[in-house]
Amino acid sequence: MRNVLLAVVVVATLGCAALLVALAAHGLPTEGVRVIVNDQELHLGNLSGLHAVGAGFGLLLALTAAAIVVLLILLLGIMLPLLLAAAAVLLVVAVLLGVGGIALLPLALPLLIVAWLWRRSRPRGAGGSAGPSNTIEA
Repeated sequence: MRNVLLAVVVVATLGCAALLVALAAHGLPTEGVRVIVNDQELHLGNLSGLHAVGAGFGLLLALTAAAIVVLLILLLGIMLPLLLAAAAVLLVVAVLLGVGGIALLPLALPLLIVAWLWRRSRPRGAGGSAGPSNTIEA
């Protein structure tokens, strides 16, 4: 996830830098652009060099933040509901398996008793005691 976010930030930054280079090469469009802040119109053609750099960095920051926010919205808007649905399905499967285990317990108990009796009836190894013998020795 960290690498994805880093890649998005790098791509957004490079895209914004390319936009700034294109704007610097062709100049800021003065016709059709109207920026109004607090009922005052800002003419982009009248900016000094440092003001243009500040506006460019502001644009870079805004576009980078927008790219990151869009990525997070897509992740949370699409992937989170899918993950929640998968978790609900896994919960239902776990509950069904648990109910199946409880329902099959009466079958498992006789099998466990038979396995215990079968193991008990086998003779033990040579190293241990053989226990009581069922044969009569003369």
